[in-house]
Amino acid sequence: MFDNICKFIAENFSDDLATWLLGSPLSLTVLDPTELQLDPIRADSLI
Repeated sequence: MFDNICKFIAENFSDDLATWLLGSPLSLTVLDPTELQLDPIRADSLI
């Protein structure tokens, strides 16, 4: 559930998200939806 919320925030409020995280305004590049996966990353798949 949190992955979908984070994806929505990153896609729609990227400037606000960057300002909140970095403390200064920064325009991000355009996100390519193919770079964002719907399935969460699982720890066992990294091993």
